[in-house]
Amino acid sequence: MNNFENLLVKRAGNVLHVTLNNPSARNALSHQMVTELRATAEQCAQDSGLRCIVLRGAGGNFCAGGNFADFQQMMSTSLPEDAHSRADPIAVLNREFGRMLQEWRNVPQVLIAVVEGAAMGGGVGLAAVADVTLAEGGAQFAMPENSLGLPPAQIAPFVALRIGQTQARRLMLTAARIDAWQAQEVGLVTEVLEGAAELEAALQKNLRAFLRNAPRAIASTKAILNRKDDAWLDHVLDFAAQEFAAALRNGDAAEGVAAFGAKRAAKWVETEAELRKEQNQST
Repeated sequence: MNNFENLLVKRAGNVLHVTLNNPSARNALSHQMVTELRATAEQCAQDSGLRCIVLRGAGGNFCAGGNFADFQQMMSTSLPEDAHSRADPIAVLNREFGRMLQEWRNVPQVLIAVVEGAAMGGGVGLAAVADVTLAEGGAQFAMPENSLGLPPAQIAPFVALRIGQTQARRLMLTAARIDAWQAQEVGLVTEVLEGAAELEAALQKNLRAFLRNAPRAIASTKAILNRKDDAWLDHVLDFAAQEFAAALRNGDAAEGVAAFGAKRAAKWVETEAELRKEQNQST
């Protein structure tokens, strides 16, 4: 495997350990990290000797979701002059994250996510595409995008597939934070363990169970389970990328990100008159 700036990748026999490695940012998903995750998934898909993949975060957190510096940079990009014929560059970048989730969902090996600390936004998406998600008892999960003026665009289909529409709607639309036990109740988490020792023991137990089974049968089973949703996922993720781009270009996203940085309540556009005023100011 390649050496990366934002990932630690270590192979132990037929098990690959992939660690998100930007602890100072709680392993937020920068564009560079997404690119490295895509490259790793591609390499895994071509490695017939690999049996299991363990995905976790460095420094006590799994993944804090999107990178705010990237959000702010995207908000400053202009639409192409021929916007009717060319894709919004924000949508193009956002769609790359969805492709990364698709690629990890479709790896032929067993994918185990090990969650400690924060799993926010895109981190929930990564947990949702794993075959098994183990969580330490202190882990926290949330999809806070709506509180930032954004939709949880690329993660929404995967989370809904994992936990169902009822719970997905509740958690996305309220931006609620839940603990590991609640995440297990809704089906996001497979098993909750107390402390690092129990977590590691559960990981090893799961690895032993998977390694006893036939690798080609596992790959085939995953392909069958994923096949029923493959036909519509691309269409939904393309649509979600456009919705994300539109949201990032309107005033709600700018206000949400600013409010988060200032640790204050956001002031949303709530009436048609306010919306028209905002649109006039932006033209």
